[in-house]
Amino acid sequence: MMKIFIAILFLISLCISDEIKAIKYDGLIRMSNLIANEVSGLKVGDKLDSKKINQAIIAFYKQDYFNDVYASFDNGVLTFSFVEKPGISNIEIKGFGNEQETEEITKQINIKKGDTYDIYKEKHAKEVIINALEEKGLYGSVVEVDTAKIEDSISLTFNVNKGENIIIRKSYYEGSTLDKSDIEAFSANRERHSWLGWLPWWPSGELKLKELEYDNLRIQDVYMQKGYLDANVSTPLLNANFSNYDATLLYKINEGERYKVSQIIIKKNDDIENLFKEEDIKNLLKIEIGEFFNVQTLRQDVESIKSYIMDKGYAFVVVSPDLNKNVENREVAITYNINIGKKVHINDIIITGNTTSSDRIIRREMIIAPGDIYNITNIRKSENALRRSGFFDKVNISEIRIDETSMNLLVEVVEGRTGEIMAGIGYGSYDKLMINGSIRERNLFGTGVGVQLQVNWSKYNQLYNIGLSNPRILDSEYSGSINVFRSYFDNYDYIENSTGFNIGVGRNLTDELSINLTYGLAKSKLYDYKDVLYSGLYPRNGILKSTLTPGIYFDNTDDYYFPKNGAILQATSEFAGLGGNAKYIKLYGKAGFYYHLKNLVDFDLILRYKAQIGAIFDIGYIPFTETFYMGGIGTVRGFRTYSISPRNDKNLRVGGNYMFTNSVEISYGIIEAINMRVAMFFDFGMLGVRNFNDSDLSRMSWGFALEWVSPIGPLVFVFPIAIKPKSYDDVSRFEFTMGTRF
Repeated sequence: MMKIFIAILFLISLCISDEIKAIKYDGLIRMSNLIANEVSGLKVGDKLDSKKINQAIIAFYKQDYFNDVYASFDNGVLTFSFVEKPGISNIEIKGFGNEQETEEITKQINIKKGDTYDIYKEKHAKEVIINALEEKGLYGSVVEVDTAKIEDSISLTFNVNKGENIIIRKSYYEGSTLDKSDIEAFSANRERHSWLGWLPWWPSGELKLKELEYDNLRIQDVYMQKGYLDANVSTPLLNANFSNYDATLLYKINEGERYKVSQIIIKKNDDIENLFKEEDIKNLLKIEIGEFFNVQTLRQDVESIKSYIMDKGYAFVVVSPDLNKNVENREVAITYNINIGKKVHINDIIITGNTTSSDRIIRREMIIAPGDIYNITNIRKSENALRRSGFFDKVNISEIRIDETSMNLLVEVVEGRTGEIMAGIGYGSYDKLMINGSIRERNLFGTGVGVQLQVNWSKYNQLYNIGLSNPRILDSEYSGSINVFRSYFDNYDYIENSTGFNIGVGRNLTDELSINLTYGLAKSKLYDYKDVLYSGLYPRNGILKSTLTPGIYFDNTDDYYFPKNGAILQATSEFAGLGGNAKYIKLYGKAGFYYHLKNLVDFDLILRYKAQIGAIFDIGYIPFTETFYMGGIGTVRGFRTYSISPRNDKNLRVGGNYMFTNSVEISYGIIEAINMRVAMFFDFGMLGVRNFNDSDLSRMSWGFALEWVSPIGPLVFVFPIAIKPKSYDDVSRFEFTMGTRF
């Protein structure tokens, strides 16, 4: 209960100016007496003044600690009495969303542990929660608050009962002659299409109120892309029925005339006149005379001109397009006004966030250095190179302008998980029970050196491997690697034991292209044949394989684990016969292409195409363990690993000399915070002896995969379905793998 007015009346009633001999504070817990003295502004020796005491009481209320404050005076002692607000000991929000969403809304309600409680803060928090739900399209939500007293504090629990989504059942575009699907493709609010609205990439029809105010501008942009320069789109009229939460949308559109491009003019300032030829700039443009105007192409052309000039060192170039319409002829002349500014040099590169990796690990991936002329392409390539290294979860390079001729580059990184220490028991689709342990570090002590000690044991596979690699020896363009291994592999028809080592060197030709040369020596022996006839195909003393393998590798992708754009290309030629009894040439090529469809649709979709091709040629003796087999992850999913193989005249599985497999995948990001995606795929492969498909061994499959960069490394869980398998095919319904790029 507020007693401020009583206190004021009491003070006014004092008729004498008494001196304050002492100041006491009763009921004060959260504030020290020293702070209270500062807040009140009163001190011992002051004359009793009702106005000053009134100001002191108001000052105490403003501290937001008290429900009640009043003053009394007796025998020279001024006493302030307080009834403090209870503190908030705990805050919990139930039913709002997932952990990340709940954490975010907890920050937004502006209440935290240790704050004082009052009903106004509680009311404000409820409003924030309800508004956040409405922004997500949920209306009619109810938030109930439970308060529990814990000694002198209060625990708050916000119980959220979510409302309903308003579903846009129909949208109308009055005055439009364009196809409705062309317009809706760019709108955040779209009508629901059939029963497929529950699919993440299909229009759900759910109202997105926060985006609604911008949708008319998005629709107007669609018209600008088709040449309607005078198009006008009204703000949307939303008609919602709160009894069933259905809604309709209405836009009134005046399309106007459609314009073609009549002229393209490059207007340069004096600084650019002698630096760039007008023809060179015009060759960059995608917009063409005689074609309908497209504002999206115009924007791309502006960026192309800027990038072209920025690559010459002019970081602060400004390109401003002007449109001069001829309404009578329905034509538009485009003028690109270019002001290049002055040439810019890089003063310094500042690195932050690298708590483990040394600065030199980052600097050696940078294609641009202090003292260099500014180049936007090299900055973007540097950013992608750092992402491809696999050392960092996040990379961002920003520009800090110093003056009109110099700037610093700020490289901000977030260290990723480069080390794995793992021991455990698992179950695999092919290997069954697995016991494994490994120590792997791709960035040892922040030096970029990779080490690996691996032990895997299962019913069908055993591997013991020690490896060391350095992608940039002494920070040069040269790389090196060595590994020693011993393996046990229980195939369908035999058991293979192998021991050997590989040593390789490589060199970066560019930031995206490298070559390498690897020498390998391995001793292999087969035993426990399922069919004794296999013994006639394999030397009794085993195989000694001495190989030299040159290779070339290209990678311009933008991420290590989940590339969104770019390509990975690899080609190798393995020559066996430098000693030993295995003599063959094996050619192998692999490609992966990635494209982020978010550039076209408003979803986190990645389109992937992967292919591999291989051929092996006899120059003495080809062990059937070196030929090609299909089935399982990496070839054609849905068929048991290595189960697809040509057979010889004795009906023995001997592998193929030619193989081609490819797959098309669509990957959708479901939980970005933990790097989890789901993918749909289609696989096709063929295998042959004399050519790529002479053995009736073409196979197809489709299915789904769950992809996750987990704390123990990347995991893929595959649920494949073989398409028209043969009666003798060994099919698989579940597969998984760990530790590979997606």
